[in-house]
Formats: sequence, C-alpha cells, structure tokens
Amino acid sequence: MCSIPKSLVAGIIGLTLFSTCILPALYAGEEKGKWSSFDGEDFPYSSWLSAGHVKPKAIVVCVHGLSGAASDFEQLGTRLSKQGMAVYAYELRGQGNDPKAGRIGDLRSPHLWFNDLDSFLEMIRGLHRGVPVFLYGESLGSLIVMHGFSGLSKPNRSAVSGLIYASPVIALPDSLPPVKEFFVRVVMRIIPGLKVSLLELSGEQGDKVAGGGGHWEQMKKTKHYVPRFTLRFLRTVEKMAWGGIDVARSIKKPVMVVYPGMDVFTKPAQVEKFFDALESPDKTKRLFAGSHHLLAFDKEREELFRLVSEWISKRS
Repeated sequence: MCSIPKSLVAGIIGLTLFSTCILPALYAGEEKGKWSSFDGEDFPYSSWLSAGHVKPKAIVVCVHGLSGAASDFEQLGTRLSKQGMAVYAYELRGQGNDPKAGRIGDLRSPHLWFNDLDSFLEMIRGLHRGVPVFLYGESLGSLIVMHGFSGLSKPNRSAVSGLIYASPVIALPDSLPPVKEFFVRVVMRIIPGLKVSLLELSGEQGDKVAGGGGHWEQMKKTKHYVPRFTLRFLRTVEKMAWGGIDVARSIKKPVMVVYPGMDVFTKPAQVEKFFDALESPDKTKRLFAGSHHLLAFDKEREELFRLVSEWISKRS
C-alpha cells in the first residue's frame, strides 16, 4: 500500500461525520424519499417535518460529512421540526448510501457534489415555495456548502437566508517531510483511482472525533461506512479544505460557525482565523470547548441544537 500524508489522513478523517419563544409544533416523524439529480441519477434523502402539512417557517438543508449519512441529522431534524421548520438531508454521491456501489469511495470532480446540492435545493424549494432556506454543512458538508454556493442557480442563491458551518475543516495538520510528500503527490497523479484505507493509515486518531471513543468501531457497524477512498477523492477534499477561506470570503449571506474545542484536525485558532476572514456583515461564531469533531454526537449537543434553532428563527 502506498503512503499518503498524515496531514491529509488526519484532516479527511475529521470529515466523517430549544427552548425559544415560539410554541413547539407537532412532530410528524422522519420520512424517506428519493430524488433525481441534474444528471438523472437517483439518491435517497431523509426529512423531518411538522405534522399536519403546516407551512414551515424555514427550510434547513443539511449536508453530511465523510463516511456519514443523512441519518446523522436525526436529532437536529427532530428538534428543529418541533420548532416549525422543515429539515432535509440527502445522501452524498460517492458515500456509503450511494445507490451505485461502484461510486462509493470515489469522486471524479467536486462539481458533481455542487451540482447535486443545486438540484436538491431546487427540488426542496418546489415543495415549499417562498420559504427561506438555510444550509447546514457538517465537516466535509461544510466544504461542499462553501465551495458550491457560488455555483447555485440564481433563484437558489436568492432563497438562501443563511449558512451554518459545523466543524469546518479549513486547515489540516502539519505535513510529512518534503521527500515523502513529493512521493505521494507523484503516486496520486499516476494512480488516482487507487483506493486506500483511512483506518489503517490513521492509527488511533479516528477514535478522537467524538467524546465517547471507539468511533470507528461503531462506524464499521453501520451500513454507510466507507472502508476505502481513492487518492483522487482525498486530493479533492484536501484542495477544498485549504481553499475554504478564499471561497468563503465571497459569501455575503448570514453565516454561523460552530466548532469544537477538542478537534484534533482543525484547531480552534484556525477556525477563528477563518471566521475573521469572512466578510459577511452578519456572522456568528460559537466554540463548544468540551466537544470533539462530531458536535451533534457529543455532550454539548443540546446547546448546539438550541443555538441553531434560535439563530435560524431570528433570520426567518
């Protein structure tokens, strides 16, 4: 097996994964569906809606992380739907719930992700016309939301009232020595479709993305776990991570950044530097000092859900 930089491995692994003044709505439960993207490919999605087909006050479209799934947003979706919001999350192309097994662990171009987001958003807006939309990206999902926003159709961009970046991976740890780094780049160019196991390459780091420990052991039991990724895929995500600050500067929509204090991938100071570079006139940040990378599964998750609900409510 070839080596790839520990910086890339560590960063990519990090991508895997209310009380308000408004009276609570009745919760209809989680629903499943399928949708067709721009190229005719079908993908599953999940939704969490209020009961009675009541018009939602806001739509929240969630994009999951690496080796994650739409089900990662079950707790968030349940809480927000009880506050009168409609929450949707779709399965990413190339991830574990992609209906085409041959695509899992690979992605030929990040524009496929961006176009999928645009298509899904158009479909959801058609179901709830005139309702403000918020995009919630977790880890890898935050990078897709950042880089994909400018490529959204004009009606989709106009409908978006805010963006939430949860545990954004906008920096990676230190790289390998120059000789090893050069070797890896050469291999990436020669054999971009070669698949490698992140678990084998990461050592113990995978268990540090959630407070409970044993994360990868639990992930391996889920049907959406992705054991191997192509070097092409890893290179794509690496470029997106390092380009996060530049692309996010161009977004003027309201932005909220929620980030952990115990993330072994992107350090709080790096996220704060990213936040300072944002040029949105309406930007909010919140550090969850006692949490790890997967905020929605850690001990401060209830405060996260409350904060997200209030932030969206004020901008709906």
